[in-house]
Amino acid sequence: MIPMVNILLVDDEQRNLDALEVILDDPGYRVLRADDADKALRLLLEHEIAAIVMDIKMPGVSGFELAKLIKGTKKYREIPIVFLTAYLVGDQDVIAGYGAGAVDYLTKPVNPTILRHKIGIFAELFRKTRALSELNETLEQRVLERTAELEKSEAALRASNQQKDAFLATLAHELRNPLAPLRTGLDLLLRVLTPAPIVNRTLAAMNRQLDHMVRLIDDLLDMSRVSRGMLELKKERANLSAIVEAAIETAQPFIDQRKQSCRVETDASVFAVLDATRIAQVIGNLLHNASKYTPHGGEIVIQVSSDSRTAMIRVIDPGAGIPAGQLERVFDMFAKIERSVRDANGGLGIGLALSRQLAILHGGSLVADSAGEGQGATFSLSLPLVDARPVESAPKRDDAAPVDAARSLSIVVVEDNLDAAELMEIWLTQMGHQVRVARNGIEGLNLVREVAPQVVLCDLGLPGMSGLEVCEGVRGLELPAQPVMVALTGWGMTEDRRRTHEVGFDHHLVKPVTAEALLEILGKTPRTLPEP
Repeated sequence: MIPMVNILLVDDEQRNLDALEVILDDPGYRVLRADDADKALRLLLEHEIAAIVMDIKMPGVSGFELAKLIKGTKKYREIPIVFLTAYLVGDQDVIAGYGAGAVDYLTKPVNPTILRHKIGIFAELFRKTRALSELNETLEQRVLERTAELEKSEAALRASNQQKDAFLATLAHELRNPLAPLRTGLDLLLRVLTPAPIVNRTLAAMNRQLDHMVRLIDDLLDMSRVSRGMLELKKERANLSAIVEAAIETAQPFIDQRKQSCRVETDASVFAVLDATRIAQVIGNLLHNASKYTPHGGEIVIQVSSDSRTAMIRVIDPGAGIPAGQLERVFDMFAKIERSVRDANGGLGIGLALSRQLAILHGGSLVADSAGEGQGATFSLSLPLVDARPVESAPKRDDAAPVDAARSLSIVVVEDNLDAAELMEIWLTQMGHQVRVARNGIEGLNLVREVAPQVVLCDLGLPGMSGLEVCEGVRGLELPAQPVMVALTGWGMTEDRRRTHEVGFDHHLVKPVTAEALLEILGKTPRTLPEP
């Protein structure tokens, strides 16, 4: 069905209006009549008009004047006007009419066919324009609705990411708590047990797996930090060969377990501006990945090279290889590579994803290459290069405190985890220290007041009074000398470290605490500390 449109007829003679209405009698038109300018303007306000047929000569306001009023209003200036006249018109009249806004002239008596044809064109144009306008309004509404849906989805994704990050941080914290007594217990057993082959092998295996679990937890948290843009790089000029050696040393137990070898090929020292810890982490991840997919007894090759602008580290393995078309998928978070044979070596799929992000943060890249399944793989890490001249080693400070792990210290341990507290007490006692244990914050604060220890090892997540409150309380005590305050916690984010520093902790150790980290702090703690 054709949409009906309104046609306005303006003439001061009723018989002329009657004649025009008969000519334009059509089911697609609704004819509106006006015999003066006031009525015509009122009908314009009340209805959408497709076209106007107007007599030029009218008493009062003429057709020219009425047309100028209509065309002077933005809302109506696009309405086509057909002038009717019973007189012959000259060029000046025609020009005046067009200047007033007319689109055509017809002379009375009007030819019905011509008038119907012209009005038909204007009516169809109006229908199409209105349809287009309605379509635009529909599209705009759909865009608004879609935008609202996208904003809602984006908000949901942001909330989901925040929940994911909070979950990962909480998961890491909860996993680190039970790992703490395992770490301490292993260090204690390695220290006190009589060496025996079966014991050594067992403890070495447990130690490797514990280190592996800690590394997975750290990777999870680092990936969360990278995704939120919260990972800060501490860049300095460093020797890549030295970083490679450090990474190999970290991965060596895993490589030795599989009776593999690692060969380094480098021509000269290569220096770059980077975060040495993070690049060692990247190379360590690549070595673990290479070892995991290399057969027992295989050889992993690390090539360190450079050109005028770029330093390149390649980790090459002769292992399982990467199927065609899946070279990029290995860098996806939690990715699992599809192989023709069952893959028993798959991990969480975090290490390579994190390594690529760390490379990008350094202004470099990490790419994979493989001839196919069973043909080995090469992972190439490129980093911006700086002047290759060797860096002069910083002079040693004369006032640096020497590490002396053999001295006996008075230590208070504040820990609500029974196993962690007990093993920490046994381990420290075996080291020759005098140890007292408190199981909550209030008890810990009172014990510090009573004992006036040289060191306080304090968990943060204590019942009742938190570790942060314990530290603030200790700093407010009148003691002969303030103790060294060491925070022991499963929370290792930058914000967590900032908070412990603000309340007065001297050190922040993330569980599971390594023996080396704790021994370094204890070895540098003087017997008597000065007043703060």
